[in-house]
Amino acid sequence: MDIGFDAGKTTEILQRGNTLVPELVGKLCSDIGEQPSDIDVLVTNQPNRIFLKNWRQALKLDEAQHLDTFDRYGNLYGAAVPVTLDRAARAGALRDGDLVVMSGFAHAGDFAAAAAVRWNGAS
Repeated sequence: MDIGFDAGKTTEILQRGNTLVPELVGKLCSDIGEQPSDIDVLVTNQPNRIFLKNWRQALKLDEAQHLDTFDRYGNLYGAAVPVTLDRAARAGALRDGDLVVMSGFAHAGDFAAAAAVRWNGAS
């Protein structure tokens, strides 16, 4: 079996992937009365390093704010957010009061979401 993608569709999917997460995060921040610059920690799915870099740049966040486990685990698909969040919590990378934003997309952008929490590490 050979699965091929039309070049135009591939470009469309890549463009959608590059813009979906920053758009969702921007809307979420607006809905909760925050700015993307208020984000302390961003955790996303991690399809590849290019998306991670583009999302971070679009949101004007530095690399230390956008946590990922890509080098260790690669593309974890939907599991990337909980796995990365768990590793960050266990490593003490999340401080009480941090605005933690989680976002991702799947299936060429047909499914996408964002959520935010104020981190409270109390047991």
